[in-house]
Amino acid sequence: MNKLKIGIVGTTRGADFYEDFNLFNNVEVKAIMDTDEEALMKFSEKYGVKRTFSNYEELLNDDIDVVVLTSPIHMHASQAILALNKDVHVLSEVTAATTLEECKLLLDAVKRSKAKYMMAENYCYIRENVAINNMVKKGLFGEIYYSEGEYIHNVKHLQYDENGDPTWRKTDTMGKRGCNYGTHSLGPILNWFNESVQFVNCLGSGSHTSPDNEIDDTTIMLCRTESGALIKIRLDLTSNRPHNMRYYSLQGTKGCYEAPRVPGEKHRVWLKDYNPSSEEWMDLEKFYPEFLPEDYLKMPVEPKNSNHWGADYYMIKDFLDCIMNDKPLNIDIYKALQLTLPGILSEKSINSDGKQVKIPDIYKW
Repeated sequence: MNKLKIGIVGTTRGADFYEDFNLFNNVEVKAIMDTDEEALMKFSEKYGVKRTFSNYEELLNDDIDVVVLTSPIHMHASQAILALNKDVHVLSEVTAATTLEECKLLLDAVKRSKAKYMMAENYCYIRENVAINNMVKKGLFGEIYYSEGEYIHNVKHLQYDENGDPTWRKTDTMGKRGCNYGTHSLGPILNWFNESVQFVNCLGSGSHTSPDNEIDDTTIMLCRTESGALIKIRLDLTSNRPHNMRYYSLQGTKGCYEAPRVPGEKHRVWLKDYNPSSEEWMDLEKFYPEFLPEDYLKMPVEPKNSNHWGADYYMIKDFLDCIMNDKPLNIDIYKALQLTLPGILSEKSINSDGKQVKIPDIYKW
């Protein structure tokens, strides 16, 4: 079988993808694209990728099968559409788009294209999130009706690059209000509920630690699903405190889950069927042998070194399997938009003092 030829957009996050793709024998990272010529040269010298481009369309015309988009958020939709129009498979970093119109155009492009589109929501592939998902499917939590997700990551020092120019964090996330970077929190949770968000309400704390940015120090987005379940998402990119980028909780009629709040704590569950007469927590790891796929249990050396706690490795492995074997994607365009639209419409809610906003039915677009 011929190797899949990969083109990567962006040399910074793109370096992580290059290293992870290189763990697989059936692919070749053929080309890299970046508008920064110096960064291109350094990437080429370090990794030996000879095909370098500063123009995106030239990259697409370089006989590649897959393009990986690690560009600034506001470029994701337009670059994905150009690739899909040329029947080039797309693996796009989050979020899928930044406006309703972009979402519609992206969906139309996927429908027309012979290529596949996947949003790279790697948090869905974190080990404990996969275990919880499998435990939910087996009914261990009973009927689930409430969940929380938090992405707390002080990125004020990442607002500007080494030349003093604003980065995508400054323009695309910190430059506007709302839960505009919430898919890392929402992604695993919507997998657990296996449904989409129907309404959002969003409120913010105001900007106290970074008043030169539009975004609130803490933003809370409340999501109501189709079945009436409640999800609370907290986004915090500026508060002065240690990071906590993967906190989750889950509540059901027969059990609950709590992720660590601080380093050193364990992922914990309480399950009525296992502790009917006790309210003591159990270590989630005890359930891994039964509720994790075999390759997660073995956790080879390579994915331990992969980014995002090994999740990038498993995400890329899943993506390649779907492309090579023409299988349905786990985070296809519909799931990508289900994760992206609440954040887009949260801006409308927060700017109207938390007014409830309905999420459109993308299956009717």
